[in-house]
Amino acid sequence: MRLTSALSTLAIVASLVLPAFAETQAQADARESLIEFNERFNELAASHDAAGLIALYDEDAFWIAPATRPAQGRDGVPRQTITFMSENKGELSHTIEDLFISDDGTQAVMKGVTKAAVESQGFQLEGSYIYVLERENEDGPWQIVLDMFSNYATE
Repeated sequence: MRLTSALSTLAIVASLVLPAFAETQAQADARESLIEFNERFNELAASHDAAGLIALYDEDAFWIAPATRPAQGRDGVPRQTITFMSENKGELSHTIEDLFISDDGTQAVMKGVTKAAVESQGFQLEGSYIYVLERENEDGPWQIVLDMFSNYATE
């Protein structure tokens, strides 16, 4: 009798708790599209496609780096940095550590590790990044609306 009661209680608790951990279909679809977004970012970086990388940013995106004032607009710091990397045939890649996705799949936070190197300039760094991304609907393209990073030079 106690075993049956304990199992019943466990089943009730599980039925209440498990949905809180389950992704909505929109979140699952968004997760897949964000992984594809990151793969596309890395492909564009590997091919030194500055225009393609810059297009991933919203026109009014914020760029936040340590010890500097936030910058707004993709034609400022993002364009300068991406152009520098592309013109110097630099290596740039991102990996994803965590994704946080809104219930409707139109907003997300991507957190991960970035690595960059420009051999001709003696430049190499690693660090962490956080992207806040948005899209108009679940079928729309993702745009980076905030790029926050903290990098450190590697030896």
